[in-house]
Amino acid sequence: MPHVKFAASALLFVATAALAEDSSPALPSDGGWQFASERAGVSVWFRRFAASSVNEVRGEAVFDVSAEALFAVLGDIESYAQFMPPTSLSRRLPSDGSGKSYYIEIDPPVVSRRYYCMDVNLVRPRGDVFVSEWRMWSAGCVPRKTSLVPMRDNHGVWRLSALSPTRTRIEFQAHMDPGGQIPTWMVNRATLSQITDTFGSLRRAALLPRYASAVAPAPVADPNSELVRSLVPVKN
Repeated sequence: MPHVKFAASALLFVATAALAEDSSPALPSDGGWQFASERAGVSVWFRRFAASSVNEVRGEAVFDVSAEALFAVLGDIESYAQFMPPTSLSRRLPSDGSGKSYYIEIDPPVVSRRYYCMDVNLVRPRGDVFVSEWRMWSAGCVPRKTSLVPMRDNHGVWRLSALSPTRTRIEFQAHMDPGGQIPTWMVNRATLSQITDTFGSLRRAALLPRYASAVAPAPVADPNSELVRSLVPVKN
């Protein structure tokens, strides 16, 4: 799913986590996170990720946009090519009948196109919280063209917390390893610099008429998935 960008000769994807104060990019006190930057109201962190030289990344921001509109954007995965660069193709896979599996292609500049398949879980665990989590899977994921390079890993979560009807805390956390021969230092540096752009793409899309008037689904029981527990520690 999620889906950050590529910058110059380095890969990025698009594509939330522990709560932060509205006015301060407070560095998490545990978990090994290191603060990277704050730009355009978006705070960015990174930390080492087990079994990969590509870092795990995290972003947080508060936008004057409704959580319902933002959640509608995140749920419209088949339209990501329209507003979530470098996504060039996003197609629902009917194989399991769940409606949660997708085939994704990204077309970054300079480097080769990538592809991956993912399962997406969209839930509203309580009235003011919305979660979109995704995991990549490789078995049975067939590229549309043999020239496409498979991603090595792509999993993460968005968490939206409604602060008011028109104000939302947005949190993003993911590990996205493009695979191939791109130097790791380029991936890590470029990803950090472009997370802000991903948040900006999400905000702009949420202001489109088709999303701005979206009605969110009713709250459902928290699935308490391993991904949500590990990536999004809820604080009261």
